[in-house]
Parts: sequence; structure tokens; C-alpha cells
Amino acid sequence: MNLLQRNLSILFIGILAVIVGLVVTNSKLALLISVFIALLSFWKKENGILFLLIFIPLRPFLIAVNPGFKVIGDAIIGLLLIRTIWDSRKELRKLFTFHPFELAFFAFAVIGVLSALITDVSLKAIIVQFRAYFLFYLVYYIVKRMDITSVMIRRMSYTTFFLAVIMSIQGIVEKISNKTALMPQEWQEWWLSPTNRIRVYGLLKGPNELSLYLLIAIIISLYLLKQVHGKARSFLYVGMTLMGTTMLLTYSRGTLLTLFAFLVIYLIVNRKWRPFVKLSIVAIVSIGLFFGVNQAADLYYNHYLTGEDQEGYGKDSDNGSKRYKNAFSEETIGQSSSSGRLYYVKKAVEIFKDHPIVGTGFGTFGGAATLAYSSPIYDDYGIESNFYSDNQYILVLAETGILGTLALILVSYFLLVATWKNRKKFYGPLLSYLFIALIVGGAVYNILENDTFMMFYFILLGIVLNKQINKEPDSFI
Repeated sequence: MNLLQRNLSILFIGILAVIVGLVVTNSKLALLISVFIALLSFWKKENGILFLLIFIPLRPFLIAVNPGFKVIGDAIIGLLLIRTIWDSRKELRKLFTFHPFELAFFAFAVIGVLSALITDVSLKAIIVQFRAYFLFYLVYYIVKRMDITSVMIRRMSYTTFFLAVIMSIQGIVEKISNKTALMPQEWQEWWLSPTNRIRVYGLLKGPNELSLYLLIAIIISLYLLKQVHGKARSFLYVGMTLMGTTMLLTYSRGTLLTLFAFLVIYLIVNRKWRPFVKLSIVAIVSIGLFFGVNQAADLYYNHYLTGEDQEGYGKDSDNGSKRYKNAFSEETIGQSSSSGRLYYVKKAVEIFKDHPIVGTGFGTFGGAATLAYSSPIYDDYGIESNFYSDNQYILVLAETGILGTLALILVSYFLLVATWKNRKKFYGPLLSYLFIALIVGGAVYNILENDTFMMFYFILLGIVLNKQINKEPDSFI
């Protein structure tokens, strides 16, 4: 008990330090706080993982308020890695024992980097893209070499649940207030198209990222339901309902696509319907609240914001329903063919035809690095500098060619094998969803660059492939 209280005290100290950095918006202070939290993580690795679960989803918000927090995730992971190496100093062989998926992932990286050097991509751009892919792989590397207990897993689950509830409440307030409350001033001044104006961006600064995060939190909450009784269960159901409501308010079709794919595959493989009865009740209540929040948003707009510069905001429910209904309309497909997703698929194929073996390299086509440094091939192919692919497959095809694509297919195969072998473990449903979301989501997102999603996936993968886990808890479902 004393050890648990001490660990919680460390966690609260770190959270309070970040709150101070948000109030006193000095970048140097935020940098010092980030280093301080990283040192706390070095002292106790478990708290470092909990800090990541808190601060990575909040990182866009933290940076918007105080840019000095930009390094917080990298600092925590860096010192956790150093601590992991130090702990294994007498058994160095453990540090160089890799799962087959890791070797294939390394091959993918080598191909992408060498191809980028051939294409004359700047070193800074290569580093940025490499970081986008591999920063959270390091979290897997760390977790795999930790002593995992059921107590630690519960703490990670509760941390995720409480933060998801907070982010859901913020999202609902954001929606009702038309992005005029509980958001940094910079975000309140965004200019957004009517289609995007109605979507909740949340503290994650992106509707797709937020919706994926909340869906993961809902699945984790199912595990917590197995651990509690009485009023605590009611509290969990309320939290899950808030998450479901806010997830719908993001109008993220990609997340619903991953959920649908998961449900179909899970039911076919496991043939268990009963666990989803209670979830269906949560879904129904969430849908009811979704419409209620939209009505509240319209009332707020009509009574408090009419006359202000709020063009394109009214009639949320109509705009939202159109977003879902028009997903595959002729107009949407036509726009996509001329300037949207399908247009850039054609561009990726064009690049692939010119560079079929190893592509054009990391940092050349619609990824994190090109947003910061553009690309040396954009002028040749008539691509705008602010282009983001929103499709992991075309990005990999263009940047790494046949060899890089084959390496990533091998990664997927080895992950599929690990998922299948562990489908009946307590983490089976979450592991299955994350893998399916990785594969399906890659068609509509640059999923490997989604920090929060990849953090959860690599943490869970580290638990799955950890040979030191003690006393497995009950199943999620």
C-alpha cells in the first residue's frame, strides 16, 4: 500500500508540475518540467508509462498553451530507454533479442532511409520521418523488457479511462460552445470549412485522432468492468457513454469503418453476441446524447453567437448527417478524383512507376516530414507543399517501392500471427481491434504517424510479447 501511495504521489507531482507550466507560460520552464518528469520516469519506469498515457494524448493542447512542452514525450521515452539499457547491463543479450516483426520493421526503415539519401532528401526531413515511425516502437522495446503485473495493467487502464472522460467532457463543451470554450485562443480562431467546423477536434487537435483514442478507451473500459461492482460499474457506464457521444461528434467515418470491421471479424471468429448487448445500450444512449448535444449547440448558437462571425456553423445535425451519407456519393468521388484522396492515389502510382524498386525515400510524399520541409520531388509531379496523404499504403508505395512494401507486409504478417496466437488472452479483444484498425485505418489515415494510436498499440504489443507478465487478469469480454 505504501508503495502504491508513493507511486501515485509521484504521478500527481508530475501532473501538478505540468499544470504550473500551463499557468506560467514560459517555454524554458516547460522544458525544465519536461526534463523533471522524464527523470521521474527514469526513477520508476511504471510511472513513465503512465505519464505517456496522460501527456501524449494531451500533447497538442500542451504545446498550444506552452510550446516548451513539445519535448515532453521524447524526453520521457529517451530516459526510459536509458533506464532499460541500464537495467539490462548484465544481460546485454536481452537488448538484442528481436521478434521477427521488428526485423522486418528495421528492413523497412533501412530501405526508406537509403532511398531518401539517393533522392537527396535533407537529413532533417529524414530524421523527422524516422521519428514519426519509430518513436513509439521504442515504447514497445521498453515495455517488452519490463516486469508487468496485473496491478500495473489496471493502473494503465484507469489512467486511460479518467483521461478519456475528461477529454469527452471537453469535446462536448467544445461542440456546444462552437469552439469558444475550453480551447486555447489559437484554436478558437481557426478558420474551418462548414464540414469540418461541426466536428469536435478535442484536446488531441484532430477529430480522427480523438475518435480513435475514445474507441480504444471504450474497449479498455470493458476490462475495467470485470474488475468492479456496484456503483463503480455505473460510473464506468456513464464514462463510456460520454466517450461514445463525443466519438460520434467527431463525425469520423474512418473510425466507424475500423469498428465495423472489428465487430464483423470478432463475431465471426468468436461467435459471442452476449457481451455486446450491454454495449448496444451504451451505443443507443450515446446516439441519443449525440442528438441532444447537437440541439444544445444550435440553441447556443442562436441565442449567443448570432451576429458574430460564425459563418457555416448552423444546422449541425444536417451537416453531420450529410457527411456520413455523402461518403460515397458521386459528388464526393468526383471531388476526390480531381483534388482529393483518389487524385493523390494516382500521383502515388505515377511516382511508383518511375521508382518501382525502393521508391523515393522517407520524407518525399505526404508524410510528417513533407509538411515541415516539403519534398524534392513535388515540383516534378505537380504536388502542393501542404499535401498530406491520409493513406498509409500509397505513402509506403511511393516512398519505399516494392521492397519497402514487402517489408511492411512481413511486419503485418508477423503481427497477425501474434494477434491470432493471443486472441483468447485477457487483452485479446483490444489487441484484435488495434491490429484491425492498423490495417483498415491505413487506407484512410497515415496510421503509423498517429502518435496516440501507435502508443497504445506498441504498449499492448510489449505486454503481449513480454515473457515476464505475472498473473493475467480476466478477459475484457
